[in-house]
Amino acid sequence: MIPSANRGWLLPICLVALIAAVWALPYSLDCNAVAWGDDPAIARVYSLCILQSHYADGLYIIETALERNEQGLIPYHPDPEYLRRWNHRVNLYGPDTIAMAAAIKDAILFQGALADGHVPSQEEVSTRIGQDRLRRESMNDIIRLVKLARNQDLAGFRKLAEETRDPDIRRALEDRTPVELMEDMKENDLRQLELMLEEGEADLGYFGHERYWEEILTAKLRREMAILKLEEAVLEASADGPDGPHAEVPRLGWLAYQERAFKGVNIELTRAAPSTVSVEGALAYLVEVLQEEQMDLSEEYRRRFERRRERR
Repeated sequence: MIPSANRGWLLPICLVALIAAVWALPYSLDCNAVAWGDDPAIARVYSLCILQSHYADGLYIIETALERNEQGLIPYHPDPEYLRRWNHRVNLYGPDTIAMAAAIKDAILFQGALADGHVPSQEEVSTRIGQDRLRRESMNDIIRLVKLARNQDLAGFRKLAEETRDPDIRRALEDRTPVELMEDMKENDLRQLELMLEEGEADLGYFGHERYWEEILTAKLRREMAILKLEEAVLEASADGPDGPHAEVPRLGWLAYQERAFKGVNIELTRAAPSTVSVEGALAYLVEVLQEEQMDLSEEYRRRFERRRERR
């Protein structure tokens, strides 16, 4: 029997023991319980839940690229082999799995960036959002200016040219007439701008204007900027000193970092995950792309070394 004087300590001691026992259990974030309205979590990567919006954004980019390719709207690429390999991978793995691969890659690298302290400030993210807003306005202004010029609406053209917020557009129009602008802006270029704006409008329509700018885009930019800071740090470390393993080609160090990060990663799909997605395929795709880029860079370095030796 516990003396009555000591019974008051029983509850706190039991609570402490319970908390310690729970803390000792393997950590597992239940992403099935994470749902933000129409944006549920579809996978867990370590301690981060991948949301539907992140996956959907990647899938939209892939599907749009496929449509543009079929319509002959893909811009010329200096490496013609690149487009062939890209199409082969899309056919092999499927757009859904490749979109999930991009989300998994971002989740792994984002957590690595956070762990190493590469976190963008709120001011940096806000600046990027402002730049994105201005960029979208600018593209819209250019399209309107070309259409006004083609309709020979010189008054409307001059008015919009003076009111546009983008200083680069104002400077470019100072010594360019509406006719010259029409000649500079080819039909394919104009269509590319219109397609880019349509993509943005689709995002706004899907998520809602306020939520897109305040939540979706903010999370996306924070993730992108953190990963970029991590990449810059790894590249700097890879190029630090002539005796480093990747001193000649620092980007190989960044690829090696990713390869290590992808090994042994634990990924769990949630109930909301698309049935067409394959985790094994997503990881295989990431490794294949990495190894191919490593081979390309190694070959480039080999040729550079051979040319240097011939000059001696």
